[in-house]
Amino acid sequence: MNKIIITFLFTLFLSSSSFAQMTHTIDGKSYELTEEITGKASLFYVIADGEYRYFIKKDDSLTELSNTKDENGKYQDEYKGVLSILTADAGMDISKVNLTLGSLKTYVDNYNKASDIDYRLQAERPVTKARLGVFGGMSNNPFVTNPNNTLVPVFGAEAEVYDEKRSRHSLGLTFKQSLKADDFKYSSSQFGFFYRFRVINKESFSIYPQATFATYTFSKSERTDTVGAITTVTKSSGSALDAPIILGLGADINLGNGYITLSANELFALINFDNQGNTPLDLRLGYKFNM
Repeated sequence: MNKIIITFLFTLFLSSSSFAQMTHTIDGKSYELTEEITGKASLFYVIADGEYRYFIKKDDSLTELSNTKDENGKYQDEYKGVLSILTADAGMDISKVNLTLGSLKTYVDNYNKASDIDYRLQAERPVTKARLGVFGGMSNNPFVTNPNNTLVPVFGAEAEVYDEKRSRHSLGLTFKQSLKADDFKYSSSQFGFFYRFRVINKESFSIYPQATFATYTFSKSERTDTVGAITTVTKSSGSALDAPIILGLGADINLGNGYITLSANELFALINFDNQGNTPLDLRLGYKFNM
């Protein structure tokens, strides 16, 4: 039941998008248009029947940009005429604009900037930034057999990279060290590759689901079995590369030159890993610095 509820929450979170969308009917079919540039003139696009189709929205009117061929197979460049009319108030040069997403983004972006000195360019080249952090917490290692459901200390570090313009999305690497306890003699060192999508992304705080796509784990364990007067201690160790898609939730709270981080990790895995019957509990508190 817990897994069903968490799956529903993740589906709800990830159904949000960092881009605005609107529904539009093309040839009798409804499509979700993705908004690429937002401003006095907004640029939308959709992939319909394997082809890109572009639209400009201005003054609440949506106009498609097209480039059809005449009977001799020559392109008519209708989209240039449409853009000339829609952006006539800025006197823009349309001659070098192509009917491609990159070219249209630059043109519409420059038009919006020419029309509004406070407009912030949106078609700039990606600016990659990074954050480095450390964390500590407690975990019952939900994907490992833990008969007494023992909580053990965990600590580690992470490196996260993101595009400044599309900062809702980020990728990163994490290292987690799990310590052993008297009644749970299991320890591990794990590296993971993750993706985050910030559903709420404000300057003061953000909230995000996280998916860890792959892990590489070094582990050691010790099991004691007693039969009558004979006690046997079995020690084992090993390493494994897995792609479990482990899901978690996290939040960043802006403080100083970085963020306080709170997270509930290892809620469940979509592939291979089971929670061994214990309710997943992996809570961490940390801090990460803007680089």
